Amino acid sequence: MRIRLSFLIILSFLLQGINYSQNINDKVLMTVDGQNYTAGEFIRMYKKSYDPKNTKDLDTYLDQYVIFRYKVADAIREGYDTTKAFKAELQGYRNQLSQNYLTDNDVREKLLKQAYQRSLTEINGWHILINCPTEASPEDTLKAWKKARDIRERIIKGEPFEQVSRSTSDDPSVKINGGNLGYFSVFQMIMPFEDAAYSLKKGEISEPVRTPYGYHIIRITGKRPSGGKIKVAHIMKAVPPGSDEKVAKKAEDEIWNIYEQLQNGASFSDLASKYSDHKESAFKGGELNWFGAGEIISDFAEAAFSLDKNGDYTKPVRTMYGWHIIKRIDKKAPGSFEESRSYLESKINESYLSSISKKSFIEKLKKEYKYRVNPIACQWFVNNTDTLVIKGLKKYNRSGMPPGAIYTFADQQLTTKDFATYIEKRGSMIITKDSSVFISGSLETRLSDQIISYENSMLEKKYPEFRYLMNEFHDGILLFDISGEKVWNKAQNDSTGLQKYYEENKNKFLTKDGITAKIYTLKKSDGMKALANAFRKFSNYPDMDKRMIEKFSSKQDTLLTINEGTWYRGENKAIDNLIWSKMQQETVIDGFPSIVIVKKVIDAVPLPFTDVQGAMLTGYQEYLEGNWIKQLKSKYTVKIDIGVLEEIRKNLNNE
Repeated sequence: MRIRLSFLIILSFLLQGINYSQNINDKVLMTVDGQNYTAGEFIRMYKKSYDPKNTKDLDTYLDQYVIFRYKVADAIREGYDTTKAFKAELQGYRNQLSQNYLTDNDVREKLLKQAYQRSLTEINGWHILINCPTEASPEDTLKAWKKARDIRERIIKGEPFEQVSRSTSDDPSVKINGGNLGYFSVFQMIMPFEDAAYSLKKGEISEPVRTPYGYHIIRITGKRPSGGKIKVAHIMKAVPPGSDEKVAKKAEDEIWNIYEQLQNGASFSDLASKYSDHKESAFKGGELNWFGAGEIISDFAEAAFSLDKNGDYTKPVRTMYGWHIIKRIDKKAPGSFEESRSYLESKINESYLSSISKKSFIEKLKKEYKYRVNPIACQWFVNNTDTLVIKGLKKYNRSGMPPGAIYTFADQQLTTKDFATYIEKRGSMIITKDSSVFISGSLETRLSDQIISYENSMLEKKYPEFRYLMNEFHDGILLFDISGEKVWNKAQNDSTGLQKYYEENKNKFLTKDGITAKIYTLKKSDGMKALANAFRKFSNYPDMDKRMIEKFSSKQDTLLTINEGTWYRGENKAIDNLIWSKMQQETVIDGFPSIVIVKKVIDAVPLPFTDVQGAMLTGYQEYLEGNWIKQLKSKYTVKIDIGVLEEIRKNLNNE
């Protein structure tokens, strides 16, 4: 082992009788400051750290793992895990992570795939609505259903759908659209409506469909592949609903005038900024957010999707809001299932589809935890619940209430008294006059909360992966917090210590050394003797350089170059090989004979602090961490079960 720590080696043969039946993941690999860490945790973190380009042997990783455990132990001993901030952050991670374990993932996956398939098809639908709120009495509900059924019969017998819709539908928009919803896709209608619409063939008329709004008669007049999403800009001249003919004519004239300017080469963006009545987009040159069918009024969407290519624009288009000229900016086809998954999941979480998977999950939990209801207690509540209790205006008379639990599951229960209190505090959570419906719904709501809460409390025991992830979050937060205080923040805030570290290490950060020199080079590979002779001959003349150039010139060209300047080490290999001292030297530069006169030697000196502050900060952090680790090694004892370590090594080698 390369780790310099006080090992208390626990020989594996001493524990063979205990560990023999244990799964390797459950065996204790090491103990740090009284806290046990299993082989499973170590193996998982080792595999997560594995990088084929930078492989680490098991012992090297063990060194790092022990240091990690040191730091976490130090954080726990210093109480970092007891702060409100730590507890809140850890609970936040747990709340996010637990959601994946508190739903029926099989059902959820089916719903996601169903939603994706629907997203690939757009439906043109018509509907008639007969109002019937959820809280309607059975009598009113039946009346509404019969009305919807009779309306359907009229259409089946040949009356035009739009004519019947305009005369019977309770949907306020029928006055404008005659019941035509235009093309729509997934998540754009309430779910029972969507389910019915996608189940119908073109031309079919549905039976009455119940939603929280009432009963719908749905007719499908078209189905087509999804056009995907489109991004457009528009110029709008508004004609508010109810405007008189004069206002409408003025807007029409203005939009055609703008269109003519476009035809003559004017900038769409400039015209939108100057003339569009849609102020939310005008300042952006008319640009709107991406949209698909059903996400914007039908007339506008159909015109936008009719454009063939980016940059094309429509003639003026009339909608219920006024006149528009629409320019296509970009368009994208529907993504694959995996590309769409994030969007679909967000929409499912917003919709009642989420409750479907939750309900399915609760049914599984009921079976798993052997949920049982006390029928005698249930019947007592049905018999003793009246409208005053339902409305929260009256409490139960507990004198004749059955004792014990109204339901049980696992080692949990809900007593009849607690259920009564729950109802009295919640009041009219379910709007109904039927006591049987009220008690059944209240019982289901209370159970759902309790059984989900219980399952949540069991996640660490039931799912090793969840437990490992929570341990990682726990230890990761502690490591981050204590490292910040001991190293990162300390290095940034300790200006005195950082300056001292600079003084002690500044010679590691030097300027380049160099020379200032004058170099005579003759572009003749065998000319060193001639160059040296000429140099000696003319060296005492004030116009030496001129004479040297003339010596080696012919027909206004010269073979001699003279360079004067500063060279730093590493810039020229031939200059690096010179003797860096004030003197004259003969050498070869780029294959040609040269004479170098070194005039000045520039010594390397430490760079100023401001130039190396970043590197110094990093170095100081490493220095602080090194000192901290030394303290940790002397502070904590690590116990490692060598037998378990060898078992881990063997298992990893066999994978």
